[in-house]
Amino acid sequence: MQRDVLIVGFGLAGWALTEALSKQGISFVVFDPLKRSSSSVATGIYNPVVLKRFTAVSHAQELMDFSIPYYANIANGDFQHPMSIYRVFSKAAEQNNWMEALDRPGLGPYLASDIHNIYNNIAAPHGFGEVLHTGRIDTNGLLTHARKKLTQNDSFVQEQFDYDTLKIANEGVVYKQWSARHIVFAEGVGIKHNPWFATLPIVSNKGEWIEVLCNGLELSQIIKGSVFIVPLGDDRYRVGATYSRTFESPAPTAENKAWLMDQFKKYVNLPFEVLFHGAGLRPTVPDRRPIVGRHPKFPFLSCINGLGSRGVLWAPFLADLLVKHLYANTFLPDELKIRRFMGL
Repeated sequence: MQRDVLIVGFGLAGWALTEALSKQGISFVVFDPLKRSSSSVATGIYNPVVLKRFTAVSHAQELMDFSIPYYANIANGDFQHPMSIYRVFSKAAEQNNWMEALDRPGLGPYLASDIHNIYNNIAAPHGFGEVLHTGRIDTNGLLTHARKKLTQNDSFVQEQFDYDTLKIANEGVVYKQWSARHIVFAEGVGIKHNPWFATLPIVSNKGEWIEVLCNGLELSQIIKGSVFIVPLGDDRYRVGATYSRTFESPAPTAENKAWLMDQFKKYVNLPFEVLFHGAGLRPTVPDRRPIVGRHPKFPFLSCINGLGSRGVLWAPFLADLLVKHLYANTFLPDELKIRRFMGL
């Protein structure tokens, strides 16, 4: 069977590739074993501000302008939940830091100038700063919805991709009964098993979270203190996440569950019940920039990886860049190119 592109992996990056290719009328098929990816278990927050330092993320305005409308067009925006983020000030001096940040390039549209001193049942003696135009994407719901549509169109194959079966030909690639001009690997941390891209410096960053039931909290905005507290509806909240580059197992741990519960108690003086405790592995890069582009020796092979904790913002933007690069020969930004790690 002939397709223009084979896609390996169906997290946010793989999904965004299917959207970008569909818009250009380019045929594809996706291969994914449907194991839990970092995207499917992600909280899905979109936010252009580094809330620890009150600075804008790289390409902040471009990412917001391009990527967020993507989600509004999927299933009539059913998976997009706009809501502000209330950043808890840990000390009085942070109020001054916040006001100074209002004048920094790229931050003006996103930081509210008014300081909030009280918000619902959240303990914050030094007040809150409000981040505007933010929210969360129900990534698991979105990916499930998209996969069902692709399956109906014979564009999704549920299987673990077999690298040994891929053949690189003169005009493209051949995999089992499929032939294509390009193959794109969007595998997240799984890329460490990929014989062509295993040398990329993708670092697994483990994150754990809990979902709690807390009657009476009644949050309608995201709270960010030492952890995020994200309203999910029906008195349920997601609390997290931890960040760890060194860990013995990808499974959730009792130690981190206890820590997350303690952080929730620090801000909320209401009884709650832990409904679920989960963990996932984020693909990160040492220079904090994603990786996108062709393999320097095998131009029919490409990858998108290293989206980290901002996959919601990066995925549509990077997918569009790569499709234009493959089919219109447009340039990729130097700081995102795969060649910075695999230059030959």
